[in-house]
Amino acid sequence: MKKVVSTLIVLGMFQVVFSQGDFDKSLEFGFPVVSNLTYLSEVSLAETPNVVRKLQLKAATFPIRNVDGYERDESDSFVVVHKASNGGIIVNYDTHGEILRTWERFQNVSLPKPIRELLAKKYKGWKIRENRYRGSFAHGKAAKALYRIKLVKGKKTKKIELNALEI
Repeated sequence: MKKVVSTLIVLGMFQVVFSQGDFDKSLEFGFPVVSNLTYLSEVSLAETPNVVRKLQLKAATFPIRNVDGYERDESDSFVVVHKASNGGIIVNYDTHGEILRTWERFQNVSLPKPIRELLAKKYKGWKIRENRYRGSFAHGKAAKALYRIKLVKGKKTKKIELNALEI
């Protein structure tokens, strides 16, 4: 439900921007390119950790004209790194600010509730030692949201990989 409401709010902002006439001005103000809504809808789940979701939104609304060396006619794409204290997102943009591809890497994020519940049910008595989140997006391909989790129980350890998009 949050996803639908968020998308409607962003689409409402586009109505105002596009009614003004000049599409390129939307990039100056940090509004996402319409196709970046596809990126957000594919990768940002309600259960996505907040730190990841914030950087995904930042990536979708990033004004590409702020990149040093931005010359619309001289380059096919730009790579921008958006960082957080425990990871980041590498984004490949075209000259219009459209997200072509992303690579998301984070360590020790809060696990989504469905994953925590699954672990508690399936691995009773095990504790989470660490986790890594790896996500990716590319036009025409399925988005990925993988969690690699290291569990411990006494001297035993297990490594588990779960796809959040399949749970």
